[in-house]
Amino acid sequence: MKNLMNFKNIADTNLENLDMSQASKSKLKKEVKKITLKRLGFTAIPLVAALLAFIIVFTGVLGNGGTLKVLAQDLMKGIVPQKVASIELKDNFIRSTSDFSVDLFKQAYTKGENSLVSPTSVYLALGMTANGADGNTLKEFETLLGKYSINIRDLNAYYNSLSKKLTKVDSGKLSIANSIWYRQDFDVKKDFLQTNADYYNASAYKADFNEQKTVEDINKWVKFNTGNLIDKIIDKTDANTVMYLINAVYFQDQWKKIYEKDDIRKDTFQLENGTKQSVDFMYSEEDWYLKDDKAEGFIKPYKNGKYSFVALIPNKDVNIDNYISSLTGESFVKLLKNKLEETVTTGLPKFKEEYSIKLVDPLKKMGLNDCFYPDKANFTKMVSSNPGDIFVGEILHKTFITVDAEGTKAAAVTEVEMRTKGSSIISHSIILNRPFVYAIIDNETNLPLFMGTMMKPQ
Repeated sequence: MKNLMNFKNIADTNLENLDMSQASKSKLKKEVKKITLKRLGFTAIPLVAALLAFIIVFTGVLGNGGTLKVLAQDLMKGIVPQKVASIELKDNFIRSTSDFSVDLFKQAYTKGENSLVSPTSVYLALGMTANGADGNTLKEFETLLGKYSINIRDLNAYYNSLSKKLTKVDSGKLSIANSIWYRQDFDVKKDFLQTNADYYNASAYKADFNEQKTVEDINKWVKFNTGNLIDKIIDKTDANTVMYLINAVYFQDQWKKIYEKDDIRKDTFQLENGTKQSVDFMYSEEDWYLKDDKAEGFIKPYKNGKYSFVALIPNKDVNIDNYISSLTGESFVKLLKNKLEETVTTGLPKFKEEYSIKLVDPLKKMGLNDCFYPDKANFTKMVSSNPGDIFVGEILHKTFITVDAEGTKAAAVTEVEMRTKGSSIISHSIILNRPFVYAIIDNETNLPLFMGTMMKPQ
């Protein structure tokens, strides 16, 4: 019994010394209390070694609420996320966000290639980054994200409320996760961490960027928070890299009307150059028809009733490049709002797509500039530094989607890398047998979570 008490004392002491949240320590202490010599069943292994193995396994796998824990210093000690009241998503925010979403999609599209972006993932990652900006650097973030005179304080509140709405589902899953990773010898401002904890529920870690283990931990976090669909976001850490701000979005749901075996058959998909290929098509009748002067399409709801798949195919006399160029946030939302409740016979090809893009150049074309240049970037609200000491070195965006008879799985991750300078009565038939545009939308706001082009089904 005395040995058992010694074991408990050692455990409590070691747990207090661990660099992790108090909530996680309390949970571990409860687990330790459950351990008895009989349960351990170890006769040759010292109890301290057993405890160490237990702690490493426990903290290295899962923590509260299924959140992945990593072996890095938790910077959130002493920072308790404050409860933020939800607010109404006003029209100027919806318009700003839809404009950003469609503009990003257009910038990410490369002629003749499949593409896929998650505007949601990108603007949440940029929102976190903007909380560390000041001066003209902050002004450019606000102009890009809050096009219609929305400041960063209001954007934070809107993104918080939008995230709550998006993740509140009755079936399937929509998850959003945010994290910040710092080089261990870097000075981070508590106010910056507090704001991102309050509005983005962002965890923050201090780690040794010279160790491969840090790369593994970051990629493990990405894989866990994208439902194992995206394996990694970085291969190594650059000598001048001081921080990563990362957002992950994961979506999974069944169709409201699942395709049966008899609904699936081979058919022909015509590529942009006229070449034809045989593809598995899924056929169904849907209830919502979309049409404007350049394209037509349909809406196929998911089981949860909150999200839908949207497909838009340009008219035969409209080149898909020209159609994409003509899209705006306003026209996209207007098209969805003007949907018609009419029967649509549809043919949707099965497809799976992985996509990766560096976003610095696209975002420059969208108006974000100063943050990418050491002599102009101002992130003095992020770290204790002089303007220009750190800047955005790279923004990497990865996406994955699979569309099949059961439903859809999709994931996205956006990484902002901070560096130091020096480094029915009417019936329609829509067969998607040539290049088309698609999206996964939130039915309430009509904002796209994912938006892409299918030029060649894989």
